[in-house]
Amino acid sequence: MSNKLIILSKLVRIKLSLAVTLSALIGYVFADGRDLKTALGIALGVLLLSSASSVLNQLQEAEYDAKMDRTKKRPLASELVSEKIAVRLFAILLLSGTILLATISSWSAVVGLITIAIYNLIYTPLKRKSGLAIFPGAIVGALPPILGWVGHSTNILDPGIVLLAGFMFLWQVPHFLMLSFKYKHEYLEAGFKVPIASLSDLQAKLMVGIWIISTSMIALLFPVAGLITNLYVLIGLITLNVLLIVIFVKLAFSKSHKFKSARLHMYISLYMLLFLVLIAIDSFI
Repeated sequence: MSNKLIILSKLVRIKLSLAVTLSALIGYVFADGRDLKTALGIALGVLLLSSASSVLNQLQEAEYDAKMDRTKKRPLASELVSEKIAVRLFAILLLSGTILLATISSWSAVVGLITIAIYNLIYTPLKRKSGLAIFPGAIVGALPPILGWVGHSTNILDPGIVLLAGFMFLWQVPHFLMLSFKYKHEYLEAGFKVPIASLSDLQAKLMVGIWIISTSMIALLFPVAGLITNLYVLIGLITLNVLLIVIFVKLAFSKSHKFKSARLHMYISLYMLLFLVLIAIDSFI
């Protein structure tokens, strides 16, 4: 049983699916949603749809996953799970997640399906054709907070959700670029287009720096727009963004001249998590 659960968790990429679920919940809370039953429904619905998208992604890329050390042990790439079972699981997850979200908000269900369509039908095949796939991929990252938001409010032009979605979009780009740095050779050998492949190390570092600074700037717009009002949260936000820039400079331009992309990817991921925690705290205070 435990082995089957491990395989299932890899098939649905549970860590990624939980991160997507968290960002959707933050969107709901940021819209002043406070109903526990609704929040749990959104969380479970998003978890199911994100899991469905991950299963479909592995169905689409099993051949390519098998060529990379990073992904060759995934259930479909390693043939631990048959395509037939994966297709059935995808259908169950997709249907149950859509129905659950539709009972809460038809708009949440629509945003969820749009997210899957962009990720699996546009971003996934585009990765093998162009490095510009990073941008539809970033759109996918911006949609879960909107899904959570429309679970409580239909005003998608509210400055709060515009800034939150914008932050998630910008954050996705350096996140993807760091993955490209970390697994550049594996991606190229498997047939994927890498955004930084034609750039020198310095050019690539500057590109990452521009996107990190852009992400930091939009994060600092939250208090300017009156979306963060608690003094302690504000201090935490400023400190978090200063640390992000300092860490980037230290890791990108160290004396060894070697770009510590793996560590920076970890810090960028932690930065996003802490940022979401801060705005959630401010929403409840």
